Amino acid sequence: MRTDSLPDWLDYIASVHPREIELGLDRVRAVASRMDLSRPAPLVVTVAGTNGKGSCVATLEAVLEAAGYRTGLYTSPHIHAFNERIRVRASAVDDAALCSAFAAIEACRPPTSLSYFEFATLAALYLFEQAGLDVALLEVGLGGRLDAVNLIDADVAVITSISLDHQDWLGDDLEGIAGEKAGILRAGRPAIYGSLNTPRSIAARAAALPAPLLQLGEEFAVSSVTDSQWEWRGQDRTGAPLVLSGLPRPNLILSNVAAALQALHLLPLSISPAQIRAALDGLILAGRFEARRDQATGRAIIFDVAHNPAGAAMLAANLRALRQRRPDIGRVVAVLAVMADKDVEGMVSALESCVDFWYIAQVDEPRCLRADTAVNRLAAAGFRLQSARFDSVQAAYVSACEQGGDDDLVVVCGSFHTVAAVRALSRAP
Repeated sequence: MRTDSLPDWLDYIASVHPREIELGLDRVRAVASRMDLSRPAPLVVTVAGTNGKGSCVATLEAVLEAAGYRTGLYTSPHIHAFNERIRVRASAVDDAALCSAFAAIEACRPPTSLSYFEFATLAALYLFEQAGLDVALLEVGLGGRLDAVNLIDADVAVITSISLDHQDWLGDDLEGIAGEKAGILRAGRPAIYGSLNTPRSIAARAAALPAPLLQLGEEFAVSSVTDSQWEWRGQDRTGAPLVLSGLPRPNLILSNVAAALQALHLLPLSISPAQIRAALDGLILAGRFEARRDQATGRAIIFDVAHNPAGAAMLAANLRALRQRRPDIGRVVAVLAVMADKDVEGMVSALESCVDFWYIAQVDEPRCLRADTAVNRLAAAGFRLQSARFDSVQAAYVSACEQGGDDDLVVVCGSFHTVAAVRALSRAP
């Protein structure tokens, strides 16, 4: 195979392992040992959770960089290019760096078989170790306890939220899912739960280690929220109370931002309120309630990668809040395509009261739920939607934009693949 082409490397790493997903640390630990990989940075923050991980790590990166710290960020999945998954100093690494990392991994891999995600994780750790970082930010891909990211001991562990998703791998029980995600906790290292009503299995794991547990609504909180500002309350490494008032409101869910701020205040770093404000001012993340405009029609677009009922419920809450701020918005039309293992009925139920018309589509991806199957499942579940069916997200998106009124809002949601299929057809507002 060619060793100077990133597309060739990506094809190769997708073919090495017999299964697309296989949890467990033995394979990745063995190869990391042969590569002599140790710790990617002096400080490590690991983030798990069902929804909100991307927003949390994006906040961590923005604040740390604003404060002058050298960061490495590992996240998944990507929207447009694999390079988005590994960032050094807030920039995606280039093809040459990734090819070099994959070559180093492959030189030490045999006879071990690695999955695509394990290759990616080792590449991130390899590149971070070379970069001379201050802080590594690691986002868990699936679960926590057996995810490749859990190879590294975190100085602070964050769990953003727990809801049903990836049931084929994590089960249908919320406490069981929470217990898997709690596998990233370490004895004596602080743990953060960034949603209300901490699952018992997370609290039990923290108590058993023991690990100090800080919980949204208790040890830290969000308050005094307006359209433009909000207040964060939390504590420092000694447990002393902290208050940050008049913070700019980023275009992210504030509970995830609050969890990130609490994690930062538990690290032995110096970060000023002014640096935090500068980082949060205008902070956005691609595909997270991201406002753009269609290039051809100028239609207002919201891109959101919500891909489970909990994510759809948050999208619905954001749409309701947007309508309150913008009563001039006309119809809301949704372009929806989901993966076959997702609860499309639960997602539509969460969004039904906010959406006037549905463009049900499918992406060109083997795991995608066919549009006709989605329509039939929704009808069988009793939904009576005003809708149209399309064989591609692109066709659905173009139709939604062209047929909409000047005041209509087009919402593209359902998966990272859905957003990726048409985001390039839009521009920043």
